[in-house]
Amino acid sequence: MRTKVSKRIQRVSVILAVMLLLLALVSRDVIVVAEKEQEQEWRFWKGIEIQSSVRYHSLFLDEEVYAGASEDLRDLRIVNQKGQYVPYYMDSGYEQAKENSKSYSSSLIRTATKDGNTLLDYKVTRVADNVDIQGNLLSVELPEESFLKHIKVYGSYDGSQWEFVDQSDLYRTDQMVKDRIDLGSEYKYEYYRLSVLNNKEKLAFPSMQLIHNTQEREWLVHTKRGKPSFEVKQKDKFTQIILNNENRLQITELQLFSERTNYNRSFEVYDDQGVRIETVGAQEIYQLDFKDVQIKNHMITAVEPIRSPFITIEINNRDDLPLDIAGFGIAYAVDRLVFEDTAEGPYKLLYGNTLSTKPEYDIVNFKSHIEQEDVALGKLNIQVKSSVATPTKEDPVWWLQQKVWFNGIVILVSILLVGLLVKKMKPKP
Repeated sequence: MRTKVSKRIQRVSVILAVMLLLLALVSRDVIVVAEKEQEQEWRFWKGIEIQSSVRYHSLFLDEEVYAGASEDLRDLRIVNQKGQYVPYYMDSGYEQAKENSKSYSSSLIRTATKDGNTLLDYKVTRVADNVDIQGNLLSVELPEESFLKHIKVYGSYDGSQWEFVDQSDLYRTDQMVKDRIDLGSEYKYEYYRLSVLNNKEKLAFPSMQLIHNTQEREWLVHTKRGKPSFEVKQKDKFTQIILNNENRLQITELQLFSERTNYNRSFEVYDDQGVRIETVGAQEIYQLDFKDVQIKNHMITAVEPIRSPFITIEINNRDDLPLDIAGFGIAYAVDRLVFEDTAEGPYKLLYGNTLSTKPEYDIVNFKSHIEQEDVALGKLNIQVKSSVATPTKEDPVWWLQQKVWFNGIVILVSILLVGLLVKKMKPKP
């Protein structure tokens, strides 16, 4: 009786041993595959070159990182020499500004003519007796007819002693109007004098406003400039300029270069889906180049950074000849990463993992304190592609040498072996 029990125990032990061996083989393959997948999660990396011995370091992302990383940059990781993640925080890369404006009315108190120039004196109306007047911009009511006049601006505290402030132009054409003079600085004058040079037509400027513009900047802007490739197409009365932004840069400004002079064109900007992109100010580009007039505007400023892979600028030529487009320049916002050097370098920046999620680090809570310290600027080295990004052609192998078929045969043989052992364990009739 004991012999039969011992034999059965031995047979069960063999079955368990075979099953454990099978499980170990399969588990080993799974672990190896998982390790390889872990190594290949990030398709690209760049070495980080530290150029100082301070505690905190920063680096600017470049075009290759924007091209290879996820669009929202959630897959950026900094690792040390042990492969451990190093916490960092990121600047958003574009400016958030809040503009405040305060206006003062004025009255025209004196008009005079001297040497063909018209002198116009205005008295600014105080908001309160005990509050100083303060302004940095003049807004002038213009005549209805077309004109261009050079203006000299003077300021006074008492209306008797005048100090030169600035010189500018006021003009009105069929398409363009300039009715503001930027004083460049803030002044507390109660009186302003406009000297309209060579005013033979005796144009009238009946009113003026003094404006105090202030702007609070909530974020520091980091920008770079470049020259993208582009294609020009003519369609009916429109010129279409298609800019290539395949690196998905955060473009904030577009600057057109043309060999044409004396033009004025309206424009629209669209993304790769044909959705209109909002721009700052009047949607016009122009250039006037005469003896006494040189004014131009070649810049298109986006309300929000543009990351579309293709950008179309559509220029309305009306019945004029198309502009000769000599080139295009761009300004784009760049993001900055800041991290702590824990003396475990060299460090790498990993990117190019579509399955990753945005990391959350404590360091972001100490950003305001870190920015007050000495933060050294490092730089990124050349881009390196992982094996998953650059697959190589391998020699064909026999089907039995392939892992899937080999594991399948091992499992099938093991099942047959277990079945034979179970059959032998059954008592004979």
